[in-house]
Amino acid sequence: MADPSFDLDGFIRLRKQTRVVGDLLQEQATDYLATLALLIRPQRIFGEYLLGAPRGNGRDAQHAFKDFKALFEATAGAQPFRLIQELEVPLDILSSTPQLYPYEYDVTLEGRARPVRVTSPVKWVVGYRGFELQRFRQIIKDPNRSTAELFRFVAHYLMLFFCLNREPGLGRLLLGLRFPVSFERLADFGDMPFCVIGAPVASQLPAHSMILRSTEVAGNNSFEELVELGDIEAIEDGIKERLLKAVAAI
Repeated sequence: MADPSFDLDGFIRLRKQTRVVGDLLQEQATDYLATLALLIRPQRIFGEYLLGAPRGNGRDAQHAFKDFKALFEATAGAQPFRLIQELEVPLDILSSTPQLYPYEYDVTLEGRARPVRVTSPVKWVVGYRGFELQRFRQIIKDPNRSTAELFRFVAHYLMLFFCLNREPGLGRLLLGLRFPVSFERLADFGDMPFCVIGAPVASQLPAHSMILRSTEVAGNNSFEELVELGDIEAIEDGIKERLLKAVAAI
């Protein structure tokens, strides 16, 4: 990976390997998330504060709405959103089905006027179905954007973060399944927190010269991090290591 020479055949093989691994891991992460989705449904947390939701525990729902309102006001009123609308009760959440969206970031390369958009094959941003992260970015950058649409995107992503963040046991469970959950701030979105799910395999960028050659050959401005076979073979069994350490400490 550190070799700056560009071996086209080897690169193609590595890309195919990465795509197979990435697709399998995303399928597994999606399956886990779908199985656990009921635990983070906003309906069970907010009760009557959510449009169409059954009445829940009044005191718990009241506290949840108060905390969410504070989070929304602090985030939505700041850059780059600058929203002044207040939350209306009951909250109108159009979708509560979690979905994985590509984790992307930009890399600036010497010799290229525009940054290269890099995608991770083993890391995903969690959002609700119908609220694509790419569309969210487009809305933010659009000077003629719809305030109502921006409001919906901000509310839905903050809602998902809120529901996941208040269930620490869910994070520990996914970590045990080797798909760790983290909360990150992404470029273009100010201080908004996002839920990110990782995988048991790492991916990385090769030398910048290889990225440059690859984008030139492909004729586009995007690149995907790569997974190497050695990283897969080096996967550690967390439970095994914990048990060995526990036995050794006796």
